[in-house]
Amino acid sequence: MSIDWFSFVIVFAAALFSAIFVVALYSLGIRFLATPAPRVRREDGTFEPDGPSRDDEDDDVDAVGRPRWATVSANLCFGLSALSVLVGIFLIVPALHFW
Repeated sequence: MSIDWFSFVIVFAAALFSAIFVVALYSLGIRFLATPAPRVRREDGTFEPDGPSRDDEDDDVDAVGRPRWATVSANLCFGLSALSVLVGIFLIVPALHFW
C-alpha cells in the first residue's frame, strides 16, 4: 500500500484555501455592517462633533444610518460565503451527485 502524498497535499491546500476564503468573506461582511454613517458637515465646512451635543439639546438631525453600498456589499459577502459552504457540502456528500 502506498500513499499518494501529492493528492494529500492538494486536498490539504484546497481545504485551507476554502476555509480562509469563507472566513474572509464573512469577516468582510461583518466589517461592511459596521460602517458608520457619514459625518454631517456644517455650513462653515467643519463637521458635527461625535456624540451628544454639550448643551444636551435635541437637534433636528436626520437619522442617517449605514450607507446603502455597505449594506449591499455585506449581503453580497454573506451570500457568497453561504454559497461557498453549500458548494463544499455538495462536493463532499456523494448522495447529492445526481449524474
